Amino acid sequence: MARFDRTIPPITASPSRVAFPPFVLERFGSGVPAYIVESHLQPLVSVALYARRSSATDVPGMEGRASITMEMLTKGTKTRTAPVIADAIDAIGGSLGSHAGWDASTVSLTVLSKFLPQALDLAADIIYNPTFLDDELGRIRIQRLASIVHGKSDPNHLADTLFTKLVYSPHPYGLETSGTEKSLETLTTDELRTYHNGIFQKDELFFIIAGDVTPAQITTELDSRFKSWSAGTPVAISTEKAAEQTTMRVALVEKPQAVQSALRVGHLGIDRAHADYVPCYCMNMILGGYFNSRINQNLREKNGFTYGARSYFDARKQTGSFVVSTEIRTEVTVQTVREILIEIARMRSELVTPDELTTMKNYIIGSFPMTIDTPQQVGARLAILPLYGLSADYYDRFRDQVAGLTAEDIRAAAETYLTPDRLTIVASGDTKAIAEPMSEFAHVDHYDNNFEPLS
Repeated sequence: MARFDRTIPPITASPSRVAFPPFVLERFGSGVPAYIVESHLQPLVSVALYARRSSATDVPGMEGRASITMEMLTKGTKTRTAPVIADAIDAIGGSLGSHAGWDASTVSLTVLSKFLPQALDLAADIIYNPTFLDDELGRIRIQRLASIVHGKSDPNHLADTLFTKLVYSPHPYGLETSGTEKSLETLTTDELRTYHNGIFQKDELFFIIAGDVTPAQITTELDSRFKSWSAGTPVAISTEKAAEQTTMRVALVEKPQAVQSALRVGHLGIDRAHADYVPCYCMNMILGGYFNSRINQNLREKNGFTYGARSYFDARKQTGSFVVSTEIRTEVTVQTVREILIEIARMRSELVTPDELTTMKNYIIGSFPMTIDTPQQVGARLAILPLYGLSADYYDRFRDQVAGLTAEDIRAAAETYLTPDRLTIVASGDTKAIAEPMSEFAHVDHYDNNFEPLS
């Protein structure tokens, strides 16, 4: 029997070219657009209604308003209680949910295509007829307050929340999407009803459908259920800009008796429709975007500081952020920051190797087919196009753009969009042990677990 040398990686074949499924754009009777991918490989269909109003419309004092409003859609309508809704979708083997992201609110369902009419009936009911009962709000309030208490003992939650607040302030992206102790106590069902009416405005909506349907069939189904929409004014989207950091800063939040530090390092990034999104995405893949990235190999494989480290561009409708995220032993917190700064500097000043460039391209292009396996995945990918104003051929051009990038393109993206002298460094852990060493990078500010500055 032949023996294989497992120390030698197999030769990687060139990635095959898999096209994004074709889609059509229809407008049914209400005028709301519907983007439709027809596929009869499985007897499944995924339908999602997107509204371009969500957590980015929250305001101080009403944190969590968008996410609670969307959660409550499935908690009772004029004719169905929450258990009745849950039992009805379970009875046909489907799923039905409502969710608030940063840039869109969604009502989504997945079901066997033969049960699509029943599932659409439920979706229409929760969209048009939610009751926003005080009892249901009370249950959500209890759950979220308990989650906030738990979060105060979770170093990752503490680091994420403080980093987000510092980087995005005063933009609503810096607010807590699930709510604060104060906002949860004061939000009322009347405020949620008003907000609900401001979300589902005809000009702010679009449907995404993928699966075992035809365009004619689904537009008929939608037209019979979604004819009327409120004619009011949509909820306002904040025009405030996140404040640009001009110097490096360090912020620590105490997690008593911690033996690890949760570390976040980063700054403002780019929006999703930015012309340089693809070069930034690919550059970051080499820096910290997957297991073989420089940051992970440095911190995990070379130095043994962590089980894993990653970086990413969190690109949104408005300016997002660049973030390096990891957990390390308390005693190596400062060394870890030093190594992250070294890797960022290397990415800005040196050309990546041919091996790194080829491996990154093969990984991104080769893994693309796995992101469009199911109707839900296809629908989620497709929704990005109208939500962020991207072109219909975006995904086909995306792979060509990735394949055409050079080492100099990668270096130029790093030099332009990584700004080490403006980094925000946040660590949650044993601040007494790391405060003085961390002053090597910048003045150290201290925060309590309510994210209030300490003197």
